[in-house]
Amino acid sequence: MKDYELDEQAIDNNGVYSNVADGDGDIANEDTSSESIIGEGDILEDSSSSKDLIDEDKIYEKMIGEDLIGEYNIHDDMLSDELADEDSINEYPNNEESFGEDSINEDSINEDILDEGFACEDEIVEDAFEDGKSNGLKISPKAVLIKCGNGIKSHKKMVFAAIAVCLAGAVGVSALSFAKAKGEEVEAVPAATEQIIKQDLSKSIAVNGTIASSASYSLSSEVTDVTVSELNVSVGDRVKAGDVIAVLDTTSLEKSLEIANKNLETTKEKNELDVDASKRSYSNATESASTQNDRAKDDVDKAQDELNKSTNDMNTASKDVDTTKADSQSKDAAVTSAKDDVTNATNNANSKSDAATKTQKEYDNAVSALSDAQAQLDTAKANAQTAIDAAKTKVDTAQAAYDTALSDKNAAQSTYDTAKSAYDTAAAELEDLRSQKDSENPPEDIDTQISNKESDVATKKADMDTAKQTLDDKTSAYDTASSTLDSAKTELSNAQNSQELKDAQAKYDAALEAKNKAEQANDTAQTDSKNAQRDLESKQTALTEAQTAQSEAKSKQSEAQSKYDTAKSQTKTNQESLDKAKENQEDTKRSSDKSVADSADSVTSSKLSAESSELTAQQEVDKITAQIEKATITAPFDGVITVLDVKQGDTYKGGELALLQDDSGYKVSATVDQYDISDIYEGMKVTIKTDTTGDELMDGILTFVSPVPKATTASSSTNESAGASASTDYPIEVTITNPSDRLRIGMTAKLTIIQQEVTDALTVSESSVQIDDNGQPYVEVVTGTDADGNQTTQNISVSYGLKTDYYVQIIGDGISEGMEVKMPDLMTDTGSNEDAGDFTEGMY
Repeated sequence: MKDYELDEQAIDNNGVYSNVADGDGDIANEDTSSESIIGEGDILEDSSSSKDLIDEDKIYEKMIGEDLIGEYNIHDDMLSDELADEDSINEYPNNEESFGEDSINEDSINEDILDEGFACEDEIVEDAFEDGKSNGLKISPKAVLIKCGNGIKSHKKMVFAAIAVCLAGAVGVSALSFAKAKGEEVEAVPAATEQIIKQDLSKSIAVNGTIASSASYSLSSEVTDVTVSELNVSVGDRVKAGDVIAVLDTTSLEKSLEIANKNLETTKEKNELDVDASKRSYSNATESASTQNDRAKDDVDKAQDELNKSTNDMNTASKDVDTTKADSQSKDAAVTSAKDDVTNATNNANSKSDAATKTQKEYDNAVSALSDAQAQLDTAKANAQTAIDAAKTKVDTAQAAYDTALSDKNAAQSTYDTAKSAYDTAAAELEDLRSQKDSENPPEDIDTQISNKESDVATKKADMDTAKQTLDDKTSAYDTASSTLDSAKTELSNAQNSQELKDAQAKYDAALEAKNKAEQANDTAQTDSKNAQRDLESKQTALTEAQTAQSEAKSKQSEAQSKYDTAKSQTKTNQESLDKAKENQEDTKRSSDKSVADSADSVTSSKLSAESSELTAQQEVDKITAQIEKATITAPFDGVITVLDVKQGDTYKGGELALLQDDSGYKVSATVDQYDISDIYEGMKVTIKTDTTGDELMDGILTFVSPVPKATTASSSTNESAGASASTDYPIEVTITNPSDRLRIGMTAKLTIIQQEVTDALTVSESSVQIDDNGQPYVEVVTGTDADGNQTTQNISVSYGLKTDYYVQIIGDGISEGMEVKMPDLMTDTGSNEDAGDFTEGMY
């Protein structure tokens, strides 16, 4: 069902006002029924009943026939002359005793009854009664149908409400209620029934849209800043594909084309000269490369001879180095052993010396630490006493502030409690006055009393709020004072149990013990250091002797090594010369090969450059030629010119010249609101109607659904500014598959988007499906009558199929087309006026 937003005045304390619906189907006219039935003003004669239903003659003759009146013995006073008038139904048969005080009022005709989209123009109540007599009274399944802009709408609760109004107009209900008010037993009106019918159902969404062409093309040209020399169409002209629409002046382009052609000829001549020069360079590079390669080969051969000679000298010197090296290694081992001894002795002496130095330092530090600990102990004793005195002063000050804050908080609490009690009393009195206003006999000055009491409530509310703020402030001050007092007490406790004094005493005791231990360790370390120094001096003498023998062996080895190094160095130099010569040979070949290749590439490059430059020049010629051709604008397809933005003689600056639309096919552009957009998708079937095609239905396919809403333009109340605002409407497009030849672009169309369809469904009105205590839907099928003439029924469980706004598909074993289904009772059969209850009981 499509949702509609009701006007803000649609529903208030007076029921349903006239601006709920538009057109001549307005709801809300106090003449149709008395205020006790449907509020102060509810149903206009044209919306609740057509002229055929409420007419001077038909209500009296058909709905209140002689049989009905005679059967219930309605007193003359109960039916006034105005009973069957066009504009009213007498208040006597429709008073509060007929339907109870609250039978149909602002609560019973609420948002549920008038749901979004219910109140529309052309509301019709037809065939409300198939039989006007009291015996066998029936309500047709189509008793209340409401035709709205979005299709046929109905609502279970509204159906019952409309039936109630019809019964009230017919006086049958009123007569029954009056009889019950007198304590008389009356015959119950048989329950209304309807038949299970087989029909096709569909669920759809209806929207309005605009007819547009299936394709449109904006005609323009790349040529700009030129005169429109020829314009062959006007808005509304029909053109064929290829027709000339407009011609732009090409004088300047033709001059440019002449220059481009001359430039193309010059480029070709220059390219021929460049290619010939690159070919001569290639020939010279080939000859030079051959000469350089021969010279590089001779240099490699000479370097190889020098390398062979130096390699022989190096091999002889290598043997002498091996002999002297063995002797030198023996002497090195002796020196190494002596050095190890000296190193070990040195390490031991240094270790003992470091230990002696360390113990001496530790002893000195221990003496100093003991002195410091004594001073700290004296200071801690003095500080502890000072802290205790200061903490006691803070506790006294914080206690005084705390006592003051507590007193202020208690006073503020008392003030707030008094103000709140006064406000609660005034508010209760206001509610009592409002209840009196809603009663049957409110005091005459009730509105004045309510107004005065509302002012009094507002004043007391302000006093309560002020007192609450003061209480909050005093509570905050109390919390701060309490925290400050706790902190001061903690500080005093800490001062009385000074950790500083305890730490200072412990530190002094530890320093004294450490000083005694350090003194003993220092004496032992000094003795060990002297013994290690004497051992080191003995090891140093042995090392000196081993180093003298090593020096002599090294001298001989050095002499032999020098000869070897000289020979090796020469060999290395000769090898490097050979390598260099080979590298030069490779570089020369590579360079000459590159030079030849570069020359060859230069020939190729000059040819490619020639081709490129000629192509560029040719492209310029082609470009200008194409622009001259584009100065003639032709129609790409058959269609109608709908927009023309230039006239002959204008200077064309670019953009759209004209808009061509193809009217051989049509589509419909529309929007769908956010409540329905998620229920539709591309490919859905659509039916289309327009005013010009009347009742003719055209078929369509939903071919586009926008994923985002469109932007709307909103103006300010002073019309001084405008801007884009958010929208909840989503654009859609429908392609018409069988367009009428009467369609025109821009026409308004009515779309019905088919969401679901089912054929040959067994259906009843939704109001005839009831729900049992377990939440299972069922229908009450009439099976016959008993000996007393009362209907006999059977409950058959069903499940729901497709639901529309009025009908619902029912599925279940044992149901079939033509079965009579009992509709829910509208009232009880017996009892006094007190037992009659609300007329709407059982309808919700």
